[in-house]
Amino acid sequence: MASFLKGILGGGALVLALWVVLWAGQLGKAHPNNQWINEAIAYKTQLAHALSSPKIVVVAGSGAMFGIDSGTLETAYGRPAVNLGVNAGISLPAILHNAIPAIGPGDLVLLPLEYPLYNREESVSSSLIHWANSHPETFIQLPLKRALDVFIHTSFTRILEGYRGVPAGFSISGDYGVHNLDSRGDQQHTARALREERHWNFLNSLPDETYGTALQEGRFDGGRLRRFRDELLAKGACPVFMPPPLLRQASYRDSLPEALFYERLPFWASEEGLYWVGSPRHAMREANDFFDTNFHLVNEARSAYTQQIIGWLGRQPMTSCQQFYQQSPR
Repeated sequence: MASFLKGILGGGALVLALWVVLWAGQLGKAHPNNQWINEAIAYKTQLAHALSSPKIVVVAGSGAMFGIDSGTLETAYGRPAVNLGVNAGISLPAILHNAIPAIGPGDLVLLPLEYPLYNREESVSSSLIHWANSHPETFIQLPLKRALDVFIHTSFTRILEGYRGVPAGFSISGDYGVHNLDSRGDQQHTARALREERHWNFLNSLPDETYGTALQEGRFDGGRLRRFRDELLAKGACPVFMPPPLLRQASYRDSLPEALFYERLPFWASEEGLYWVGSPRHAMREANDFFDTNFHLVNEARSAYTQQIIGWLGRQPMTSCQQFYQQSPR
C-alpha cells in the first residue's frame, strides 16, 4: 500500500513538473490578445515623454481612456495632459508599473481607477491571464494568491498559443487600439451616433457589479497604493484619486454591501493617506451615457465627466494635493 501511494505521489509530482516546464517555456512570448495593449502603452508612454513637466497624467484602465477629455484638462489648468488609460484587466500592479516612467517632477497625476482595482484579491480575468503569461514580471508584482490563480487558470490552449506567438501579418482592428487614439491618448470615435447595436446589446447584457461583496471577501490594496504614492511624491509629482464613471444600477443603492462600498471608498482611501476627491455616486450615469461597457462613456458624457473632475479638483489642484500630503501622516 505504501509503495502504491508513493507511486501515485511520484507520478503526480512528475506530471506537475512537466506541466510547469511546459508552461514556463512560453512565458514572455507575445500573444495576439495583448498586442493592442502593448502598442497603446508604448504610444501613450511616447506621448508622455514628449511633453515637458509639469503636466497632467491620467492613470487608470480603459474607463479613463473613454472617459477623460485631456484637451479640456489642458485648457482648464494650462499644462499639457496625457491619458495613459488602457485596460483595467491587466491588474493594478501592471497599470502602476507602466505609469511610473511617464511621470515627472511637478506632474499632477489623476487616478480614476476602476473599482475592482482597489481589491488586492480581485478575481482573475482572461485579460490578466493573457497579460501575465506574456509579461512574467507581472507574476512577481501580483499577490501570491492571484499569481497562483493565473497559473492555475492558464489553459493548455493558452500555453500552445504562447508558443505560436503572434501570427505573421497580424494587424489590430476594431474598437480598441492605437488607430482609435488621439494625440493625447484619449479614445476617439465614441459619439452616441457611432454606437452600434452590438455595443448597446452588450452593454445592456452586463450584470450588476458586486464590488462591495468582493471587497468584503478580499482586502483593500492600501499598501500598494501607498507605495505608489510615495514613489510619486519622491519624484515631485502628486497623485489624486477619484471615482471612475459607472453605469448606475438600483442594486448599488439597495444592496447593503454595495451601498456601503460606494459610500465608504473615499474614506478608506483617505484613511490610507491617499488624496481623494469626488463622490462615487455622483460619477454614476444612465445607460445612454455609455458606449459599449458599463465603464466606457460616449463622447458627449466624456465632456460632462471631465467637467465634473475639474469641479472636484478646484482651481489649484496641485496646491491642494501637496497640502494634503504635507499635512497627512505617512
